Amino acid sequence: MSTSIRYLRLIFNTIAGSKRPIGYLSQYGDILRVSFDDDYVNDAQRPTLSLSYRGQTDRETQQILRAIRDVRVARSDGRWPTYFQNLLPEGHNRERLAAQRHCSPDDEFELLAAAGRDLMGAVEVEPIPLSEGIPNVVRHWHTSLGLDVLESGFVETPVEDAASLPGVVTKFSAVLDGRRYVVKRHGAAGDFILKLPSTRHPDLVQNEAFGYKLAKALGLNTAQAEVISCADAELPEVVPFDDILAVKRFDRAAGGRRIHMEEFAQVLQYEPRQKYGRDMQNDFASVLLVLDRLSSRPAQDVLEFVRRFVMFILMGNTDAHLKNWAVIYPDGVTPELAPLYDPVCVAAFFDEVKPNDYGINRAVDAKLRTYTWDDLDGLLARAGLQRRVRLIQQAKAMVKQAQSDWPALLMNAPANMRKVIQARLNGGVKIAG
Repeated sequence: MSTSIRYLRLIFNTIAGSKRPIGYLSQYGDILRVSFDDDYVNDAQRPTLSLSYRGQTDRETQQILRAIRDVRVARSDGRWPTYFQNLLPEGHNRERLAAQRHCSPDDEFELLAAAGRDLMGAVEVEPIPLSEGIPNVVRHWHTSLGLDVLESGFVETPVEDAASLPGVVTKFSAVLDGRRYVVKRHGAAGDFILKLPSTRHPDLVQNEAFGYKLAKALGLNTAQAEVISCADAELPEVVPFDDILAVKRFDRAAGGRRIHMEEFAQVLQYEPRQKYGRDMQNDFASVLLVLDRLSSRPAQDVLEFVRRFVMFILMGNTDAHLKNWAVIYPDGVTPELAPLYDPVCVAAFFDEVKPNDYGINRAVDAKLRTYTWDDLDGLLARAGLQRRVRLIQQAKAMVKQAQSDWPALLMNAPANMRKVIQARLNGGVKIAG
């Protein structure tokens, strides 16, 4: 078999602000692969791309990074390995990126190449001039499988203002220019995410904004978000809405520095279509296990997780899937729980749509409404935590605080949201009874 190969340089932005090449992403027919540079593989202090690439020892990590057939580094179905799949947008955002690139929404190589300058976390990808030839680390892998790679294929440069923002809500990457949020960034990575409502749910922005307020009232660590007027943003298209939610990206820092992050879908190796996981108890036990054993601040992060989980039950956030929990790497190597984001009261929309809409969310809600303190204790036990009694006591105290403090805040919330949450606080969920 003989064909051309296309490839991209994989770059990691270090905490010092420099750009460190760490490997290549290549496409050969339906084979998509990441090949890591030897100096990255051999570096015991290497920055963490993903916990899914980390073994119990450095030797095991090197074996993963050098693997030939491991699905974490190569796939033959036209899809990226799971970590890179989760860098791509979903829904309307994916379709918009495909239109900008003039490619199919299923062409994952082109989609990643298109948004290569503005991806989640500290990674970038960029094409390399054909004159440089095929990198040895890429060629050697293909020839080891008997694949005859003769020439390099051309890859266009990234679309100037394209960005890959995970999620299905329509959103744009923006920079703050004075007091205006600008989407046409002339190639710069965005510092803010601008999230729009929809004709289906025109109160979505207000709903999420109040979700942040409720979380902050309980002392939870959240992303920074505020409602802005559509007139305060320069969008690439006219939208029929007055309000936009502007969320400060916690994977961006002053001076254009990038802070690496990854979602738990990437950590636990779930593809975007599997973001709701397989079993909530097992999946969240795995999240807690990661935080307890690997975080730089395990006690703080475990408590934060438990409090957020309980808050989401109280507020009807049935969309707290594995793409809406993340870790960040302030030092480039060691994870800690990322700030809370996407706190939407999805249950508020159930009465506004057909009974079979939001099928997954309704199923999640049915479990959460009947979730008990014994269930939570079982979750903590499954994660191997030793301080379960104290964690549950603190979570119960938070429920009482919400029952005391939230009603006044909810007076200005959207009516459907206020109705749903107030019912939960009054015993509509087991943990509030």
